[in-house]
Amino acid sequence: MRLLQTSYDDRFPEIIKDWMSSISGNNTASLFHVYIPYDEEDLRNSLEEVRKILKENAPGIPVIGCSATGEILDGAMLDDELVVTLLIFEDPTTRIEVLPYYERPDDIDSQWLFEHLQAIPDLKGIEVLTAATYETLEAIGKVIDNLPEEIDVFGGVAVGDVNFPSFVFANDGKQSFDGSAVVFYSGPELHIQTDRMFGWKPIGYPFKVTKVQGPVVYELDEKPAYEVYNHYLHIKNDKNFFYNALEFPWEVRIDEETAYIRHAKSVNPDGSILMSSNIPEGSDVKITFGDPRRIIKHTKQVGDKIREFGPQVVNIVNCMGRKLFWAGKEKVEIKEISKHLMTTGFSALGEVMRYKGNTLLNNLSIVTVAMREGPIPEKIELDIDEIENKSNMSITARLAIFINTMTEELMEKNDQLNEMLYKASHDALTKLYNRGAIERIIYEGAEECDLIDKNWHLIMFDIDDFKQINDQHGHSEGDNILKTIARTLDEYIKTLDAVEIGRWGGEEFMVYARGYDDEKVKEIADTILLKIRNEAFHVCKVTASVGVTRHRKDEDVLGTINRVDELLYEAKANGKDQFCTDL
Repeated sequence: MRLLQTSYDDRFPEIIKDWMSSISGNNTASLFHVYIPYDEEDLRNSLEEVRKILKENAPGIPVIGCSATGEILDGAMLDDELVVTLLIFEDPTTRIEVLPYYERPDDIDSQWLFEHLQAIPDLKGIEVLTAATYETLEAIGKVIDNLPEEIDVFGGVAVGDVNFPSFVFANDGKQSFDGSAVVFYSGPELHIQTDRMFGWKPIGYPFKVTKVQGPVVYELDEKPAYEVYNHYLHIKNDKNFFYNALEFPWEVRIDEETAYIRHAKSVNPDGSILMSSNIPEGSDVKITFGDPRRIIKHTKQVGDKIREFGPQVVNIVNCMGRKLFWAGKEKVEIKEISKHLMTTGFSALGEVMRYKGNTLLNNLSIVTVAMREGPIPEKIELDIDEIENKSNMSITARLAIFINTMTEELMEKNDQLNEMLYKASHDALTKLYNRGAIERIIYEGAEECDLIDKNWHLIMFDIDDFKQINDQHGHSEGDNILKTIARTLDEYIKTLDAVEIGRWGGEEFMVYARGYDDEKVKEIADTILLKIRNEAFHVCKVTASVGVTRHRKDEDVLGTINRVDELLYEAKANGKDQFCTDL
């Protein structure tokens, strides 16, 4: 596999002719990539001339390209050059197919694409260059993700703005300002390895996405989303908002395992923010900032993987926000790789990569696509440590490290405090409120109810014959029964408003409810009995005795607690597995 590269100038026709003469008689596959600076009007106007020269001098060789905000040429990221590369495959079994996907009718897109991909033997990789909306790209991804997980998917989002819209093109197809162009790579001797570099680090505490519709986030913590940028970062809603906000993207966390980076595009008049793609409601987001240490760490990790893979060519898709962060020093991330390997690629608005079987749109990342034909050659000698040594971090970057470190330590202290508070108020075995916490809830709630003249009730229950269970089956089984019952009832209690449950001691539990009438409280008590009775334990059947009462105006809180305790023991005396009440 070989890579030839050039920029567009007066010598371009002769260079292409020389390339063609060097591969004349070669029956193997080849592919042109064309990357155009999105905001260089003269070069955009030169595109048709470039395509004409390629068609006349290299007939039959497929072409794919897009608008970009940086183009890799000879290991450097340029800003104002139209770059053309020729990827030459040398194994006769390697095949390339370029598809202007935007030219296919919508009504047969998905089914046709899936069947077409299934029919390609030894399919190894799918490259996507797109100017389409996130929803369209997501739809294509869902089709692709039905394929075996080992097929790599990669690519980037074309760059544009209001004055210079983004576009893609393929072969002889027209430019598309809202579609995608795709390359299919196949062959038994072709090997592809994709990876991604991040490095953006969360700062501060998370915000909850409380109102959202697709990519438009209306509220964070029930406040206008723009306030996050206005209040904490003093980023104004002006013509520079996109570029300023791009340096402070969001980490969107769906769960403990799933998080990704998204950036803000614009602010709407109502204070909502248009994000780079859909944001799920209920997810947690944090403002992030580029941490040079973390970026370099990720770069080194990916560099090690590339070295082990032994590629002949590396395609690099770098986010424009990453370029803004490095402020002209973005070459630090690709320079060492480019010294030893042939590299190509461009700077995109978003980076496409399949990860764990899911095709994702990444933001503010670098996607690397390592390719080779045949077996792994001798290990490539990359000086990975040199990447860090030459990073030359600015004072601003070092201040970012200081802020990140301070934030980290504060959040760690806060986590420790929250853990201490949790342990102080929760029972270690059942994870319910402990005696002190539920008692405090009852007293504080009673005081509040007195002020607003509202009813409150207590439900106290005790596991029947629990000592006998421990004696016959052991304390570990007894503990398991308590934990299981606590988990079941906690899930139920959480569905009720203004109801709390805690472990009173041993096998006794207390439930506090306010604002309910007597019949509803008796229904809650009956449900508790049924849930305990219906819980399946392999060692024995478990039941409970329950007392139920309402606070009386002429008694103190302790009097109500004593009375519900007496009612519980009355239920036990009457035969157990029942509730006794004075309502």
